[in-house]
Amino acid sequence: MIPRRPVAPLLAAALLSLSLALPSAARADRVEGLLAEARDACEGFEAGVFDPRDAVSEVDLDGAPPLARIVDEARFACSSAASMYCGSGGCAVHAVIGAQVWTWQAPGWRTIEWGPDSILLLGRDGGWCGGAGSQVCYEAVTWSQGDMLTIAPPP
Repeated sequence: MIPRRPVAPLLAAALLSLSLALPSAARADRVEGLLAEARDACEGFEAGVFDPRDAVSEVDLDGAPPLARIVDEARFACSSAASMYCGSGGCAVHAVIGAQVWTWQAPGWRTIEWGPDSILLLGRDGGWCGGAGSQVCYEAVTWSQGDMLTIAPPP
């Protein structure tokens, strides 16, 4: 299994503070932008206090440095809203490789190795897999030639 290394919460908070000092158009780092959006949403709802906790993890998805980053909104906390970032089908999980971002709704995720390949395994509700929402299924996503690939859900 590829190790999941949480970025220290203080580092995440520092990155967030830095990103807020820049105009929106100047935010080159996509992770900082995602954290800033979450913070803005929290503060905009009854003056909440946002805590990214350990939402940012570094993982090897593409086999090339630097490591990709996963932003898991299930780890976000907002003092004024118990469920600001998640719904009945899970929370947004963002995979950030360079300037590209892919987003899924999932109740959880992990990475696994299969030979030379890294696979992002996402928990999904059954509706994504041709079943009912209360059922559980999994989606495997892999990096190939500059894009994240998966099998499309059944019609």
